[in-house]
Amino acid sequence: MCDESIHQQSMSQQLTPVLLELADAAPRDHDNGGVLRRLTDHSRKLPGVEATAVLSVDERNKNTPTVAAASDHASDQLAHAQLELKEGPGLEALRTGRRLADLPLDGPTFRSRWPHFVPRSLSEGFTGITVIPLRHQHRTIAALQLHHQHCQHHALPGESVRAAQAMCDAAVIGVAHQRQQRYVDQLQSALTSRIAIEQAKGMLAERFEWTIDEAFELLRSYARSHNTRLNDLVRSILDGPATEGPFRRASPP
Repeated sequence: MCDESIHQQSMSQQLTPVLLELADAAPRDHDNGGVLRRLTDHSRKLPGVEATAVLSVDERNKNTPTVAAASDHASDQLAHAQLELKEGPGLEALRTGRRLADLPLDGPTFRSRWPHFVPRSLSEGFTGITVIPLRHQHRTIAALQLHHQHCQHHALPGESVRAAQAMCDAAVIGVAHQRQQRYVDQLQSALTSRIAIEQAKGMLAERFEWTIDEAFELLRSYARSHNTRLNDLVRSILDGPATEGPFRRASPP
């Protein structure tokens, strides 16, 4: 087996556990940032890569990009600079969904394309950049920026670009899983809340011989007039003794 094949096999073996980790939205991740932070950490270790950052699209406000993660201060500053300047390769990849590979930022083409961003990148010593979009259901949700040096012979190895693409694909699975889990948790919370409200309505209807609708209206009115969350009021009725609270049962004569 030739040396190149051995090297490729070794890199593939190292990459496999990384991909599995990125695709698995661990319980410790309370938001997408956990997956994307791990993406920056792992991609930073690829040959030729000097720093990494991820721009992502806000899940609630689809038109608002944010800096999700960065490997160091310089890449964090460059990512925020794009948001301030409203220009740069990361924003372009978010907008177009197309990969930008091994761009020579010290050339005239990109100086004119991003006249404010490029000088900042060069001042940090990064003469090249590669940006890989993360796409889910035909929508770009984030963009991984790989800062590196550029030369005539393409300083960023092709194997690093391919490995970074595989990491991005795995991270998309992790982010999608995390979002799905949050949606399921929200549905479960809403269902639990609804069940508790129904139980409280039934208790009050039985206690005071009200209709179910009257009980619910009184619950809502009390919560509104006392600036109390309806769920907190309901919980106090269910958990507290019947002879205490705002809707206490009358003591027997």
